[in-house]
Amino acid sequence: MSYGLWSLLKIGNLIRSARILPAQISCKNKDDGTPTTDLEKKIEEFVVETARQFFPELAFVGEESGGELASERISIVLDPIDGTRSLLSHTESCTTSLAFFRNGYPFIGMVLNPVTGELGYAIKGNNTRLIQLSLFTEEDYAVDLPTRQNARARACLVNFQPARNNENLVRSLHHLWQQGKVQFVKSIGGSPSWALLEAAKGHFIYINHWGASPAASYDLAAGIILVRGAGGEVVNEEGSPIPFVGHQGLLIAGVAVDDFPELLSIRYKNQF
Repeated sequence: MSYGLWSLLKIGNLIRSARILPAQISCKNKDDGTPTTDLEKKIEEFVVETARQFFPELAFVGEESGGELASERISIVLDPIDGTRSLLSHTESCTTSLAFFRNGYPFIGMVLNPVTGELGYAIKGNNTRLIQLSLFTEEDYAVDLPTRQNARARACLVNFQPARNNENLVRSLHHLWQQGKVQFVKSIGGSPSWALLEAAKGHFIYINHWGASPAASYDLAAGIILVRGAGGEVVNEEGSPIPFVGHQGLLIAGVAVDDFPELLSIRYKNQF
């Protein structure tokens, strides 16, 4: 845990230093058309070099450099910049996602938003903590999540991940809004890990129709640990908890699980 927090603080410094002048970040497109930067490779190299000082036998899996989870030892799994387009466009929905796996299963999840200065972390089976780092000389703060105390004394707020061919999802949510069952819908895109950390705070329910490829170990695992550590859940279209790795299709994440059946029923009626 200590190494993870330390490394994310170092990574946050690297990202904030580069972010102020995004035009100077070296970037190219991968085969799938998504952007990648030299900064992401630099972050992965930093984690490999420093982590092996503490865990000489570790396995490493990076979004950029690849790798395989170890079946009988510690693996560190990293998405150095989740939401690269957000970084390059100087917006706020990018994160660094870090997870520790033991024998192929995650037991620590960490998500840092270097723009807002928020770092969420949890050990599987324990409460999720949120650190708000000082940006303006105020004190650092740390709180348990969720920050909302009463699950029913609030409006139903939804954040859904934009994607191509999402028209039925939009219509379904609009129908819920017209009925007054959803009071607010936003769709900012960017990092799913950031949306999962936000869901762990307890105010928003996150909806994502995960794309054509099953989720890799660096995609959702850290964020799922944060949501579940806050007393929430991440479920599929049948309402069952999703796996940490390999999920494909609809996911709904949040602390206000009483709202899930309503959202899932719209899926079945409208087939989004």
